[in-house]
Amino acid sequence: MKRSALAPRGTLAALLTCAAVSGACSDTEVRTGVAGLSGTYDLTLVNDLVFVTSSDRDELRVLDLSANPMQFIPAPNPLEALSIPVLERPDALTRDVGYDDAGADVPGPYVYARSSGSSKISVVAADRQRLVQVTEPLETGSLVTAFAARAPTPGGSATSTLYYAIQDPDGAFEADTGGARVMRQELPGPEALEAGTAVPPAAPVFCLQPGESVQAMVVLKGAGELVVATRQSSGRSGRTLLVTDAGPLASCLQPTAPTVDMSPGFGNVPVRQLATHPRVRFPDDSIVPANRYVFGIRDEAACGGGRECSGVVAVDTTTPTRAERALDAGGAPMLPIFASGGLPTGLALIPDARLQFRLDEGTPPPALVPLLGLMPSSNGDITLFSASDLRQFDLSSATPTATVELRNRNEALLAQQTANLVEVTQDPSLQSTVLYEGSVSSGVFRFVYQGALQGLVGLARSPEDPRLFEAEASAATLARAGDLIILDSADAECATALTVAAVTPVPGTTRVRFTLGDTEQIPEECAGLGSFTVRAGGDQPFVLQDAGGGFLSRDVLVTAYAIATEYFYHPIGFSDVSKFPQPPPPLLMRVTSVARELVRGDRYVVTVSSGIRNYIFDLDVEDPNAGLGLYTLPGAVAASQAGGQTLRAYIAYPSADGILQVSLEGVVDNVSNSLPLTPFE
Repeated sequence: MKRSALAPRGTLAALLTCAAVSGACSDTEVRTGVAGLSGTYDLTLVNDLVFVTSSDRDELRVLDLSANPMQFIPAPNPLEALSIPVLERPDALTRDVGYDDAGADVPGPYVYARSSGSSKISVVAADRQRLVQVTEPLETGSLVTAFAARAPTPGGSATSTLYYAIQDPDGAFEADTGGARVMRQELPGPEALEAGTAVPPAAPVFCLQPGESVQAMVVLKGAGELVVATRQSSGRSGRTLLVTDAGPLASCLQPTAPTVDMSPGFGNVPVRQLATHPRVRFPDDSIVPANRYVFGIRDEAACGGGRECSGVVAVDTTTPTRAERALDAGGAPMLPIFASGGLPTGLALIPDARLQFRLDEGTPPPALVPLLGLMPSSNGDITLFSASDLRQFDLSSATPTATVELRNRNEALLAQQTANLVEVTQDPSLQSTVLYEGSVSSGVFRFVYQGALQGLVGLARSPEDPRLFEAEASAATLARAGDLIILDSADAECATALTVAAVTPVPGTTRVRFTLGDTEQIPEECAGLGSFTVRAGGDQPFVLQDAGGGFLSRDVLVTAYAIATEYFYHPIGFSDVSKFPQPPPPLLMRVTSVARELVRGDRYVVTVSSGIRNYIFDLDVEDPNAGLGLYTLPGAVAASQAGGQTLRAYIAYPSADGILQVSLEGVVDNVSNSLPLTPFE
């Protein structure tokens, strides 16, 4: 239930408001979805409970998904939501992760909280009958940078295993190097701790290189296996390692735990977040075992935010090296999955998710996705992708196309072209029209007839010599004989063009002069215009511009302009090079002929469509009735790992001090959504 935008934020005030208006509100209605969260930086889901940080109040709150309607678990005072006091300013959570013999997810008894810049970790009982911090916060002795936990073995020990990474500049161990390390902390079950069982001391299990720290960790099903993502202090390099816990180390000078370097699978780029999955069953009953794929959000900071260091990729841990990039449904190494804008802020892998697809042919019933990836990003968009196919969704059955329209300088449509006046192809011989799916990005291009040349717009005229037209040589490299000089001003343009007879250097200067033919006369009605522009003319009268009006080329009549391409999507059958040449040829564009009498500023507008539509959506923050106005910056995301139900994902929004519930079956792609979204604050 959504909190009314008119209701005061406090619970007691909300009660008084309801009583004054109708006298019909219950305490359940008041606390539903409202807990007074402050600092929702992270969340995690255990069974049917969502734990979320309320960092500014040094506590966790718990959303009960089994309640009808859903609500935050109440405190003993039913007018307030339950508060679980933890360490100061918690901003990161993790939970016990375990797997049964078949590889299905088995939650453990604990949720853990840490705080950036703190050396402490809080341990909270995750059972709805307890929901308390079971012991004083663990003191690690140094800054904690990452953590992950393994649930007790089903039918075996009741001990949870917490792994955490610390910085240790002082060297806590004898004859130590002083580097960072991964520690193992065994934790008896909640019953044992309540009975007074002491927490045993932590022990180091893996030591890092000098200057290296851990950014992310995730535990695997294999005995003692965990994946650790590191980063050097420079921020430009790091490793992703599969570490086997071979027992405690007495010193970081002794041989460390066995490792497999998974970095090549991630492109040798540091990884800032890791995720993996339980067993996944496909509709044909084939099985992907638990943890086959380890996904990582690569760290954009390693190369200044460049795409070569960004995106989500996966490594296949079942390959001989356990370090190879996973192969996608096209049969090729997985391409990075990029956010549509901004930077990824979270990642969840959701098994057995039902999703509504709007296809070109219509909207079929919701379909089962064996493993769904959900990735919010800092621009507010949320990307859904097929983690089981290891690629983006393509919701379009169309193939790449290029359409041409003739428009005037005001973009008014003059004609829908049917003749082959403009050619767009990836055939190097220019003998056929072919576009290769997955390599052609959507875009708009304009071939402007007598278009202005870059750098030669609105140049000042000499009042002493009306036939003197000069410009800096560096700006006039595109100009040539046959081009046109148009006299103009801020609000007027001469209808009559002057033809350039020659472009010659001005001796002793860095300038060139545009010389007019002897017979060229300046029109009397234009003589008073104080500036001039040079436009394309002669045998190459077109200027090619991109969608934003940026200059691309002026030699496009008969001569093709090449636009570099690369595959950003792998269709089925991609590995067949006879169908998909690798690398793809460039996109070639040219005007083949001038079929009618064009006037200055007319343009052929070429619209290229990739034929691919990904599954992306955002929130309707403009709808005042949706209550989503502050839900602009998403953070961490969590969802059930059990599958086999109507799944919902939960995203923390620090910008709103709230959690957003996403009902996946109700989401509509590529539009702003509100109906399948429910905020809890």
